This record gives sequence, structure tokens and C-alpha cells, in this order.
Amino acid sequence: MKSMVRSDWRFVFLAVVIAGGALRGDEPLMIACAGDSLMRPIPAHLRAIAAEQNVALNIREWAQGGLNSDTYRSFFRRNEDRWTGTRCDAILLQLGTNDVVPLLEGGTTAAEVRARIREILAVFAKIEGRRRPRPVILMAMVPRFCERPESAAKNEIVESTINPILREAAAAEGAVLVDSHAVLLNRPDLFDPDCVHPNAAGERALAENWWRAIRGMLEDHHDHA
Repeated sequence: MKSMVRSDWRFVFLAVVIAGGALRGDEPLMIACAGDSLMRPIPAHLRAIAAEQNVALNIREWAQGGLNSDTYRSFFRRNEDRWTGTRCDAILLQLGTNDVVPLLEGGTTAAEVRARIREILAVFAKIEGRRRPRPVILMAMVPRFCERPESAAKNEIVESTINPILREAAAAEGAVLVDSHAVLLNRPDLFDPDCVHPNAAGERALAENWWRAIRGMLEDHHDHA
């Protein structure tokens, strides 16, 4: 099963952007990285990967640690005027890990999380693009917590509730689904001791997966041209 679900016009658009120069180094690809603490280190790794491959890349950082689907909306609204004034080609979103405990404890419902995620995607979809009217939106599935007995209930929420919500939201809002879940699955060596966050190697692995998602769309486009 492929790790990405694509919206056709956005898929073609990003492939055209990359083929048209962004990956040749003569015109930067503009990306916004949004979400929670799992996204916070990704821009630095993406910049390193782009430099290694001689790719011109500019990144806007729209992430903050500790945010869930509810508090991210408030965080984004506080910065919306400034952020949305900068057009971008693609928006990468990693969100949902911090919704797990509220769902487990009854502080929120699956319906509320679903509505918030769709609202965030809908707002992103209205942001002005650089080469086309709207940016491509790539949204990651949520990784499991590391495999310890105390994480079992949280991992059940990830599998049964959070990731199905993200799949549904991506399909409904025309986002590209990126499988960050598989990157850290059964990889205790990629986690920090807190059992939540990836270590430096795990961060790099997630960043490489984001990069493959972008490059993979270009290759798929060529295969079907």
C-alpha cells in the first residue's frame, strides 16, 4: 500500500514546480512546516538534505511544541496575518500526537478532533500559493509512542482513532497523506527516552520521509506522463 494519498491537481502542480526549477537549484521551493513538536526539528534537517542534493529550498516555520488540534488553531490565528502574507508552494503538517491523551481521558471527542483537523486543512487550502493559486498540503500520519507497556492505551488511540481521522480528513480536504507512522514503527532506537519524541536519528528519518514524499510525487508524475 502506498504511503501517500494525493489530490490530483495539487500532485501535478508540485511535480511541475519541482521539475520547473526548484530541484535544479535555480528557483527555491518555498515550504511551510506546521504542527507540533514532532515538526519543530524537521526544517533544519530538510535544509541539510536540500543542501546535500543541491536543491534551492526556503522554509517557513509554523510549528510549536505541545500543541494539539485545538491549541494549534489558536496559535495559527495569532500569527495568521503575518504568515499567510508569505506565499508558499507546499505546507507540511504534523499534528495529532497531543490529541491522544485528551481523547484517552475524555477531554475531547473524536468528532471534535476531526472537525478541528478539517478546519486547519481548509484554512491552509485558502493560503495563496506562489506559482499556482493554492499550495499543496502534505499531512503526516501520527507515529505510535515507543513500545512500552505504559504506552499501550495511547497507541491504541493512535491506531483506532487519530490516524483514521487524519486519513479521512486528507481525503475530504484534498491533502497528501505522508506516512510518518511507518518510519518509527518498531524502531525503539529512533526514540528519545521520553518515549514520545524521536532522537536525532529519528528526526532525520522523518525528514527524509517528508523529502521522499515530495520527490516521489515528481517521479510518479513522470511515470504516468
